[in-house]
Amino acid sequence: MKRIFILFLCGAALFACKKEDQNGGGGGGNEPQLPISVVGTVKGDDGTLLEGLVVSDGLVCVKTDASGHYELPADLTKAMYVWVSTPSGYAAPVEKGQAVFYKKIADCSKDSGGRSVADFTLKKISNPNKFTIFIYADPQPRKNSRGDTDQLAYKSLECCEDMYDDMQELKASITDQPVYGIGLGDIVHQDISLLDNHKTGMQRTGISNYNIIGNHDQCNNQTSANYEQSDDESWKLFAEKLGPVNYSFNLGNLHFLMLDNMISQGPGSGKWPDQECFTGFTEDIWKFIQNDLATVATDKTIMVCAHSPMMHYISDGSVKERGGRYIDQLRGLLKRYPKAYVWAGHSHSTFNKADTDPIETHTLTRVTGALWSNEYLGSNGTPRGYLVFKYDNGTVSWKFKPIFYQRGAHQKGVADDNDLYAYRDWNYVDAVVNGNNTRQAKKKSDGVMLDDSYQMQVFKPGTYSTDDEYLRVNVFMWDENWKTPRFNGTTMKRSASGNQNSRMYSYSEHKQTKYYYDKAPSFYSKVEDDNCFSMFHTHVEAHGSGEVTVEDPFGNTYSATITW
Repeated sequence: MKRIFILFLCGAALFACKKEDQNGGGGGGNEPQLPISVVGTVKGDDGTLLEGLVVSDGLVCVKTDASGHYELPADLTKAMYVWVSTPSGYAAPVEKGQAVFYKKIADCSKDSGGRSVADFTLKKISNPNKFTIFIYADPQPRKNSRGDTDQLAYKSLECCEDMYDDMQELKASITDQPVYGIGLGDIVHQDISLLDNHKTGMQRTGISNYNIIGNHDQCNNQTSANYEQSDDESWKLFAEKLGPVNYSFNLGNLHFLMLDNMISQGPGSGKWPDQECFTGFTEDIWKFIQNDLATVATDKTIMVCAHSPMMHYISDGSVKERGGRYIDQLRGLLKRYPKAYVWAGHSHSTFNKADTDPIETHTLTRVTGALWSNEYLGSNGTPRGYLVFKYDNGTVSWKFKPIFYQRGAHQKGVADDNDLYAYRDWNYVDAVVNGNNTRQAKKKSDGVMLDDSYQMQVFKPGTYSTDDEYLRVNVFMWDENWKTPRFNGTTMKRSASGNQNSRMYSYSEHKQTKYYYDKAPSFYSKVEDDNCFSMFHTHVEAHGSGEVTVEDPFGNTYSATITW
């Protein structure tokens, strides 16, 4: 049988790129000059040989022939894994909560020609057009023994356990479709050994999880950050535990492009872990992006997942378009598709921008609360939580999911019901979850248990100062596709960042440190928060009551009543 392979290496100096073909979003390339080093077959669990599936080493992409066979000219000086871009209708095996769509080349057997052999068997999905994804950012746990940075508010390992409990319960309630997870980087905080904890926790949830590498995941041993090593080395220990750091897969009509977009400045940069990386792509990763998208039909919806926000971000109180190595070129490729959602974390603040067609920016808050302190909220007031993304026969939607459970006690002797903490909108009731003593979160205002109807928080006038005459609301996932919130039927005004109408409590490191070590009440002082772009306000009388309502892009209406 004649075997036909499609090989791509677009952008390499030695190989010219062809024009975009009718079915792909990018350009193909001439046949690479590297020898075939990895071969194999991809089939379904019923024995069906799967034709036209993309197999890659994270640089070159090839497709299987009619016999499900592929031959890959992997660069063995760079490639750690060979992986299959799982197609719609099939799923990769799951081990310890992680989707295992890859084979480590060094562990593969050899054929008679000395080539590595990597065969894949995929499980057929009965209903490929309906599924749920839990998308979360920056769990970033540190060991409880790290008293310098993990004894401030709540211990990060316990916050992660809360996340696993919450996901496990929610997943158990979804019985008619597959459930997946996507971690948007900083899966740990400079401690690769904690990836084993992450795998154990995700295994408990029962979902099939995918991961992105973040700057704090780029470690050269169990405790050191990546500013001590080159970008070529910084990803390898993470990859040993969780697989490839640049890859793709397909669900429904969605193509997921999972990318390492943190470029390490390397040894001698003298930068701390939050500064030693900049956003963009190395030349090899940019080649992979082109090669991968060259295989993707232009009627697909693209889901780009990376750690650092790429399309838009917030700086100095304004929304800015991201620059960086190959970022503009990626924009150009994404605009060839009808829709592209670009997901990220890293900033620890929620930020969404949906008025740039066809590319939308969605940045998620830190799932374990504000940095260092692991507080109740993220840096701009969004509670601890994650995104629940739904796909139903071509229609997408999502909601913010506040984490319902909390175990452990507030550190440094601060009571959980401290009246100074005006921005925690709930109290607690005792509960036992999975045999562990924990506590359930409960909304303060009306006694309703915290669930996915909690999409906004309303602030009474006087929250900021005694002469404050404004009612305010923070709509956690707001973007331009939401309706503007209304109070008693009157449209509210969006608050401009940097003025009194958008002030939130600061979670900056220096104020946390000052409060927890000096016991100074200034931790709770009001400061300008330049990272909150989801606040709305309206002028009200000194006393009153009413209802705030808001409608999301998917036709769901949320409401909250308030009296002052």
